[in-house]
Amino acid sequence: MSKKVILVALVFVVIMGGIYIYELTVVFPSPKNCKVCHFITPYYKQWETSTHNKVPCLKCHEYSATRALVGQFMFLAGAYNPRPLTNVPDKNCLQSGCHDKRLVESKVTFTKRGITFDHKTHFTEMKRGIKLHCRSCHSDIVQGSHIKVSMNVCFLCHFKGVSHDRAFTGCPSCHSSPKQPIVVMGKTFSHNDALKAGYKCNQCHTEVTKGDGVTPRDKCYFCHVERTEMYNDVKFVHEKHVAHKQIDCLWCHPRIEHGKIGMVEKIPMLKQYHDHAK
Repeated sequence: MSKKVILVALVFVVIMGGIYIYELTVVFPSPKNCKVCHFITPYYKQWETSTHNKVPCLKCHEYSATRALVGQFMFLAGAYNPRPLTNVPDKNCLQSGCHDKRLVESKVTFTKRGITFDHKTHFTEMKRGIKLHCRSCHSDIVQGSHIKVSMNVCFLCHFKGVSHDRAFTGCPSCHSSPKQPIVVMGKTFSHNDALKAGYKCNQCHTEVTKGDGVTPRDKCYFCHVERTEMYNDVKFVHEKHVAHKQIDCLWCHPRIEHGKIGMVEKIPMLKQYHDHAK
């Protein structure tokens, strides 16, 4: 073999190696290039305006160049699933420099609603028999804002399976009653005095939710063709979909609305209450 052939081959190897290294270290990790192959433009735009817009996709999402190459072959074979569904392992959220202190400084307050939330109890304990992960609450699909907390997920856990006049964990588990007296039907009413007198929230707030949050069996067909045999095995379904696959709760469950939906027309025993309050 002549020196010229060897030289050409060497140059070719160097050039291809340089292209490979450039693609692997510059092109592939670049967030703007993700949407070239994946149908994620809406999510990319959400990311651009989010608090995570300085964090590259691969810092959170586990995706390799090998997997991308396999995806290209799957696409050509017609077996590629275009639906944007990917995992973000909890360890990536809790990695050093990110949210590594979240389980130590675990309590946060949602100022608009005055709700104190404890990450540690929700993350380390089973909730209603379900193991939660970061994305159980920090969804990026249903509420239209990248990694923002969806209150609809909170409502699903706290209200599903109970009557429309109460919460599974009780009203005080999330918020307190108004501190100052309010005017009801032209009369001054104090929640604090009413609670001291033994009144229950649902004596006035007869409906605080709307909807039952029950997953229709037909929803399974969206992903599984004619496969609903495990529909009633709640533990199995949640282990596979929530703990393992990180499927967002509202991908399957319809929303439960929460608020002052139904009130009594007349405050029960209003006169007796005022007599007691005196």
